[in-house]
Order: sequence, then C-alpha cells, then structure tokens
Amino acid sequence: MLILPLDRKPTRENFPYVTTVLVLANLLVFVLLQGGDRHIEEAAADRYIDSGVLQMEWAWYNEWAEFTYGLDVDPEEVDEWLPPPGEAHWGDRLRLMVIDSEPDFHRALEEGLVIGPDSDELAQWRQARSVLEADREQSFTRRYLLRYDEVSPGGLFVHMFMHAGIGHLVGNMLFLVLLGLLLEPALGGLRYLALYLVAGLGSAGASLAVNWGTATGSLGASGAIAGLMGAFAVVYGLRKVRFFYWAFVYFDYVRAPALVLLPLWLGWELLAWMIYEGSNIAYEAHAGGMVTGALLGTLAVWAGQVRRDALDAPEGRDVRDDRRAVAAAEKALDDLEPAKAKRLLRPLLSRHADEVRLWSLYFAACRLRSDDPDLDVIANRILRLPGETEQQRELVIETFSQYRQTRNDRPKIPLSHAVVLASRLARWGDVEGASFLIDLMSRSRRSIPGLPEAVAALAEKLEGNGDQRAERYRKLGQRLAAS
Repeated sequence: MLILPLDRKPTRENFPYVTTVLVLANLLVFVLLQGGDRHIEEAAADRYIDSGVLQMEWAWYNEWAEFTYGLDVDPEEVDEWLPPPGEAHWGDRLRLMVIDSEPDFHRALEEGLVIGPDSDELAQWRQARSVLEADREQSFTRRYLLRYDEVSPGGLFVHMFMHAGIGHLVGNMLFLVLLGLLLEPALGGLRYLALYLVAGLGSAGASLAVNWGTATGSLGASGAIAGLMGAFAVVYGLRKVRFFYWAFVYFDYVRAPALVLLPLWLGWELLAWMIYEGSNIAYEAHAGGMVTGALLGTLAVWAGQVRRDALDAPEGRDVRDDRRAVAAAEKALDDLEPAKAKRLLRPLLSRHADEVRLWSLYFAACRLRSDDPDLDVIANRILRLPGETEQQRELVIETFSQYRQTRNDRPKIPLSHAVVLASRLARWGDVEGASFLIDLMSRSRRSIPGLPEAVAALAEKLEGNGDQRAERYRKLGQRLAAS
C-alpha cells in the first residue's frame, strides 16, 4: 500500500529550505561517506577467503545446519548452485553472506556445540574472524550503523542519514520532499528540523526495544520520515489534503482529512511488522517514529507552535492558475460559450470538489443549452450535496429552482433521492421547493418509502411559519402513513 500527500508545489513563498538541506545531507552521506564501503567490504571478505578459514567454516556450517531447523538458506542448495569452496571469490563471498546471516551458528561455535572449544582450528577461526571484523570496521556504514547490541551516540544520529542502496535512498527522499512541502512551512524550519531528529531517535528507540541483543543493526531515514508522516497527520488534522494512493492494482487521487491517514499508515506498519517477520525492513522503527512524530505534532498544536496561515495557505502557482481558469470560465459564460467554460471547469472540479462556486458555474454552463446531456447529471450531483455548510444549502436550493425552470417543472430526479431532497428543502426553509416535490410524488399510485416523513417535515416547517397549508400537509402525511 502506498499513500503519498500531493497537495503542494514548491513556490518562493513555501520553499522548504530545511528539507532541501536534509535531502542534500542524505545524498552527501550516501555518495561521499558510504561510497567506498562496498570496496572495503569486498576487500575484507577477500582477505578472509584467502586465509583459507572460510572453507573450514563452511564445512562446520554444513554440519550445524543438518541439526538446525528453520534456516532461511539451505547450504546444500547453495553448493549445488555455486562453484566448490575455494574456486571462485564471488561464490565464497556469497557463502560468507549466508554464514553471517545466521548469528546462532557463531554462538554455537563459541559454546563448543560444533567442534571442540579448545581445538586449534577454532583458535585459527577466531583469529581470522577478528581480522575480518577489524577490516570491516573501516567501513563508514559499519561504524555508524544503529547496532542492536551496542549503542553509540554517533550511530543514534548518523544512521538516520545513511541508506542501503539507491532504491532505498530515492524512496525515502521522495517522501521527505513531499512531506517537507506541507510540514516545514507549518512548523518553521527549526521546529521541523528538531522534529526530524527527535522522531529519528524515537524510531531508533522502538527498534532497539524490539531487537535488543541481536548481532545486527539498521540504517536509513525512513524512521525519521515516518515521524514527519505522524506529525503531518496531526498538524493538518481534519483539513482535506490531496493524496495519491496505490493499493494492489488500484490507484487514484482523493481529497480526505489528513488525520485519516494516521491510522492507515500506522496500522499498515504494525500489520506488516507482524506478517513479515524476519524482513529486512524495520517496520517497528517506522511505527515508533510515527508515534513519536504524532505526539510531537500534538504538542506543537497544543502549544500554538503551528502557523495556521501556512496550513490554510493557497498552493502558490496552482491556485493562481486555478483562479485564472475560473476567470476564463466566467468570461466564456458571458460570451455564451458553454463548451469552453465546461472544459475549463472540469479539471478544477476534480481537484476542488468542495468548492460551491465551481459547481454553480458548471451548472450555469449546462443551462445555456436545454439539450445539454450534462444538465441532468450535474443537477443531480449538486442536489445530492448534504448541505453541511450554509453555502452548500444555498447552492442546492438555487440549483433546484433553476433546474425546475429549465425543465419546465419536469426535473429528472430518482424517486429515492427526491424524497431525501424534499425533506432537506423543508428543513432548510425552502417550503416551495419541498411542496413541489411532495405534490408531485403524492400523485403516485405506489407507496414511496420515506414520503410520509418528508410530508411531516414540511407540515412542521409550515406550521412554524404560520402557513395555513400546514394542516393540508399534515392530513396528507397521515393518509400516506395509513396507506
């Protein structure tokens, strides 16, 4: 599952300078400081292989594997695919990787469960292994890895700027940039930087708590970035933000409250942590970072450290372009060019489906031609609006009045929705629109679910207005309810 917030583009006003610095820091660490690590690792492995100890160790590993269950890799299958030990460095490097992936084997060796603990071969192996580890420690990645069996201040901070490969780096930087565009202007540069670092520490804490004592470690910015995700969801709260989602073969854009993303993101990380046990992805670190970020975001909101103007700020160039498109659509309407107006308004409606003004303009464009195939569709779309705001209610009432005029009091509205609309119009005070629909439906010979309730709502509204028609509709409601 992939969910990306795609709600802002960088402009002069909202340019994320601290995010840019963080991206550059991650790139420089990967290219300049980690760039030579592969050569160091290969040279260390080759020196160990040349000592001849690996062939002996591989034989021990085969013996140990015969009595061990649940291994990820069967050494006999490895021998089927690779050249015999000692014939090719690349094959022996792979064997060394297989051995290093099973720390239980080394513990068994040290405890004398594979060969005698006082044998000369084991002493030779220990000496060669100590040289191998010393050679490997020349690697920047090894020195600053977040180790689960040994915590260092350098590793706690530096690991969140390191990556295991190009794909790992690019994926993390994509999320960092998209979240930075939204979060840095809202928090300010220094608070945003502090959030990144503290969330990275929270992520490391969760990973250490789960994996403490194992002879492995982790690296990457994803824990700190998960913290930005958690903070973003809390800071933006119920504000609707545009997202891109991709689940299996389905993908699309949608606008939804930012806070909805927190349980989705966190739930996915926890589910993946339970399902993909043994994965090389630190899902527990992501969850820890996300919780830390959400708590810090909550603290920032509570302390009034969030820039409200940045949360509600227009999207720079996008909004200026949208405003120009709206002005052009209005001019097209004035020039009686409905097709051009609709063409300009369609993409705006897809991005701003909650903008009352855009729906009103599109409906006006459809009304310019009584045979417009979109007229009934757009009218019904507007009439289905729930009326959550005063502007929405006014739009529904005005649209229904104009739709009746355009269709000569023969609107094409499904009965199931006409009943709902009549009730809403009655509650909102449009008794003329509500009475028109109810009179129309009451002529039907079949029973219409919900109609008695709609009539009762109209009668109640008329009675409150002191309208003499209240008694007639009350009796109509009683007759419909009895039939």
